[in-house]
Amino acid sequence: MARLFRPSLVVLLEPTRWTRIREAVERLIPGELGDVLVISEDASETPGSSEQGVSPGVSQPGKLLSPPRTGVILLTDRAISAEDLAQRLHPGPSDRQRPARVYIVSLSCHLPGNAVLPEDTPPEAVAEVLRLLAKVARLQYILRRRRLLVRRLKRAAFRDPLTGLLNRRAWPRVFRAVWQRAKRTHQQMVFALFDLDNFKSVNDTLGHRRGDELLRSVGLAARQACRRSDYLFRWGGDEIALVCIIDPNVPAEPIADRVREQLAIKIVDLDDKVLTASAGVTVISPHPLSTSGKPVAKIAEEMIQHADQALRRAKSMGGNTVCRFP
Repeated sequence: MARLFRPSLVVLLEPTRWTRIREAVERLIPGELGDVLVISEDASETPGSSEQGVSPGVSQPGKLLSPPRTGVILLTDRAISAEDLAQRLHPGPSDRQRPARVYIVSLSCHLPGNAVLPEDTPPEAVAEVLRLLAKVARLQYILRRRRLLVRRLKRAAFRDPLTGLLNRRAWPRVFRAVWQRAKRTHQQMVFALFDLDNFKSVNDTLGHRRGDELLRSVGLAARQACRRSDYLFRWGGDEIALVCIIDPNVPAEPIADRVREQLAIKIVDLDDKVLTASAGVTVISPHPLSTSGKPVAKIAEEMIQHADQALRRAKSMGGNTVCRFP
């Protein structure tokens, strides 16, 4: 088994007790445990020094190990503070690792732990508890990795890799979430479509690689112009969409205009030509009187159509402006 998936063992026991159970514990090292660190107040009194012979995987007293991501099992018969243990496992400011997860096996009925054993527990029983806890540590690590992988896959599925904005796949779920929030807070929902003016000619002149760089800059500029609660999409090609909620007495045009102005990028490659954008915006209230009981999916489709019509009108006016539907 790869060392990455084996938890390390930290031993904080009376020297005589560690001597009694050490042989049984060391038999776990090849398959179940990673490194073993023996902590002692007096290293010269602790079995396991180099003069007595150190088994493979067992660290010398006082030598700090690098805890694996799987976690650390602490075998102890005394209390140790979390701060003290963390300092021993992560000694210096240069160690930027995430603190290891600690599982405690206590050889004292007076100490808390994930497993509490009597002081006279046979060595084989202690080793079996360590083996089972090592399996638990591995399974929990695998589950944490799986959850992280699922989050990354979801992000990849709903994000545009070029700009980092949401993509069209995320639209239905985002629309429903924003719709419900606007309905709950009695606010209006805004949908705006932005299209870069004459981007195709810029792309053809400078090449697709430079065009991709410009799109990345546009995505960053759009995020800087919006609130954290707003949603931005790469709608397709050089189109960007914005979904947000506003108070009923707040006009939507200034919000779209602020984003449009932020999207203006000076292109040094074309004699400082400014890349501008046009926008079409539409607003709807989730109030039943304004939606006439339509399904949410139908409302979303209509908002896209209305914003697209307003965008075409802005384009027909020469671009670099905002038009609202109707």
